[in-house]
Amino acid sequence: MKRAIVYIDGFNLYHGLKDKGWKKYLWLDLQAFAASIIPTDHQLTKNKYFTARVKAFLDDPDKPRRQAKYLDAITANSPEIEIVEGRYQAFQSHCRHCDHDIYCCNCGEPHVKPIEKKTDVNIATAMLVDAFENHCDTQILVSGDSDYENLLKELRRLFPKKQLVIAFPPKRKNNRLIGKDKCTEWFIIEEATFQKCQFENVVTFTTRTGKRVAIEKPVEWS
Repeated sequence: MKRAIVYIDGFNLYHGLKDKGWKKYLWLDLQAFAASIIPTDHQLTKNKYFTARVKAFLDDPDKPRRQAKYLDAITANSPEIEIVEGRYQAFQSHCRHCDHDIYCCNCGEPHVKPIEKKTDVNIATAMLVDAFENHCDTQILVSGDSDYENLLKELRRLFPKKQLVIAFPPKRKNNRLIGKDKCTEWFIIEEATFQKCQFENVVTFTTRTGKRVAIEKPVEWS
């Protein structure tokens, strides 16, 4: 049986679901999800999830708590998933005309823009290493980020016999990632896939010390 590895761009998937109005599907069982999007004649040999720990801001101070719950649920339910973390940084915003720092006219606080860092580099590194070391026959990238365009071109050039599939999250189809020189196949992930690949509302697991722990789906994702 052919071998498949799935690479999930966590922020691209998250924002795609959010922009589509599908927050109810954010409690996603990533192992079941990955198994559902690979070709039927393949086995899932590895599932890699790329993300970064978010920071709290006044407009959504509970965001880190929700993310931590979700990452705990993934680890508890599917320890075989490889979680690769980048960085989440806040940068001072600047005026595009004069380059001066931007501050709120009401409270005087600086306007900062949170930016996730390293996910694209981490995914590119993982995909190249897995291809060079022949860990798989097919690679499935879950993202619609155009930053991966050159990576896909090089993978197709260097490994023309391997299958390279792009699975676009909702609202994230990107024509820059489509073409024979970038992928062998592409599709948009359907709602039914997200519907059938949800965790139970409460994920339970037993710690090494024998303590039973319950992780509840955030109410904001209901």
